[in-house]
Amino acid sequence: MIAELSAAMAAIKETAGLAKVINDAKTDAEVKAATIELQSRLITLQAECFSLCDLIRQREEEAILLKAKIAEYEDFSSQTEGYVLNQLDFGSFVYSKKELVGEEQVEVHLCPQCHAKRQISILQPTGEASFNSHTKKWYFQSRCHNCDSVYSMNVSNYNPEIYAPWS
Repeated sequence: MIAELSAAMAAIKETAGLAKVINDAKTDAEVKAATIELQSRLITLQAECFSLCDLIRQREEEAILLKAKIAEYEDFSSQTEGYVLNQLDFGSFVYSKKELVGEEQVEVHLCPQCHAKRQISILQPTGEASFNSHTKKWYFQSRCHNCDSVYSMNVSNYNPEIYAPWS
């Protein structure tokens, strides 16, 4: 952009010099030659100005895109403010924050996979429990409806012997 601006300024300077030549010309031939040269320089100057306009338009478009990215980043940051990385009973890591829902305080969990993609997706309980053979415990499960990930969350008191329909 600096090169184009310098070229335009040089063309303006040359054009001003040609105007002086026309003014100082003594014969019609000198006036005609200087006028033709002046027209040529003005066309060059016009082309340089068009190039500058194109560059300015490109820079403005880039600035708009960058401002949109900054706004998106700031929006994500404000929406996830207060969420901290939390390790659940099962060992899974999620982003958690205590929120007031109605008059009750609940812990809201965000999907870590979606969070890494700068998307906000609240994990929803499935109502199902999952057994971990290593810990010999049952865990509540939650699903991310955005990416379909399922997370074993906190320890459940589920006992299949008590809840079995065939008993």
